[in-house]
Amino acid sequence: MVGKIIVIEGIDGAGKATQSKLLKEKLESNGITVSSYSYPDYSSVYGARIKSFLYKEIKIKVDELFMLYLIDMVKDREKMINELKSGNYIIIDRFFFSTIAYQSAGGFDYDNCKKIIKLFDMPVPEITFFIDVPVDVSMSRKEKQKGKLDVDKFESNKVFLQNVSLYYKKLMEENFYSKKWKRIDGNLKIEEINDLIIKSID
Repeated sequence: MVGKIIVIEGIDGAGKATQSKLLKEKLESNGITVSSYSYPDYSSVYGARIKSFLYKEIKIKVDELFMLYLIDMVKDREKMINELKSGNYIIIDRFFFSTIAYQSAGGFDYDNCKKIIKLFDMPVPEITFFIDVPVDVSMSRKEKQKGKLDVDKFESNKVFLQNVSLYYKKLMEENFYSKKWKRIDGNLKIEEINDLIIKSID
């Protein structure tokens, strides 16, 4: 049996980490072996540099930033492929769709983003969930979670996040690089979102 990749996407504060955790618990309770990934991976050398940029410790050009985000994921490509061959389900909290949406909003060419990502031949997700949350709600959640002074440069920029959301919707409309996309209303209760995700993969 070949495994499946399930991706959970959305702007900051959409509840991706919470839903990834709940989905993993549900699948494992049904006897399915699950691997989890979350990007950026701040434990990697690439993720550490991204974190320094997000908290304004260093400046990085938009093209370099795009490649940092992408390579941070590509480093796990072979591991993912082997896990899929073993029949594992893989849950990914932010995949390269985030890279496209955020870096396009930051000035990198949208079509070039997609072309470059295709070159790396990453595994194709079975389904990608886009948790669609209003930007005001996103910013409020992050401030409550982190404190106003600890939000990063993306989380505190309303216009930027609005543009990110638009690029996510564009990817979803194009059904880019995923067998299926599904939009979920991020204003729903945590349990309701979890139920919708479970029903969509059963």
